[in-house]
Amino acid sequence: MRAASAHLGTPLGTVIVTVDHPSFSRDIDRFLTELRDEPRFFGPSASANPKPFPSLIEALRGRGGFRVAAVEAGRIVGLARIDGAGEMFVAVVADRRGAGVGVAVCRHALVRAAELHYRKVVVRSTRRSRATRRMAEQLGCIMVEHDHGRTDLVLDPRRAGPAFTSQQLIA
Repeated sequence: MRAASAHLGTPLGTVIVTVDHPSFSRDIDRFLTELRDEPRFFGPSASANPKPFPSLIEALRGRGGFRVAAVEAGRIVGLARIDGAGEMFVAVVADRRGAGVGVAVCRHALVRAAELHYRKVVVRSTRRSRATRRMAEQLGCIMVEHDHGRTDLVLDPRRAGPAFTSQQLIA
């Protein structure tokens, strides 16, 4: 298990770890179940604090690429997965949204992506997701608007933040 310290803007009390080892399966299942069971809201407040779609939850469950999690007191509170094609999926539990957990887990995933020589990472979203747009601004994404309200947030992992390697981030 590789744990990251408070570098790259990680919220106090949050540890970032790689979670692809089978020993994390139960913790990841609990996290994904918590996302799935979250109530869905509609209207303007839903775009500020959206419940993850079932397709996102399934993408986070996927095994290709790699996954990085934000852990607080033994509980996974945020998870990012970058697949082999460079698409990033990210979700944070409802009670930790807006606290910087998503940005922190994405930054650490981007550092790992740079180490693995990814040249581009893309997050797919919609124009209405204010939460994703805030995260994109903090990460320095290039936003590409598409038809039907779709948006791609394009990142260069080599510019993910300070020049830390994951080895330098070990606590």
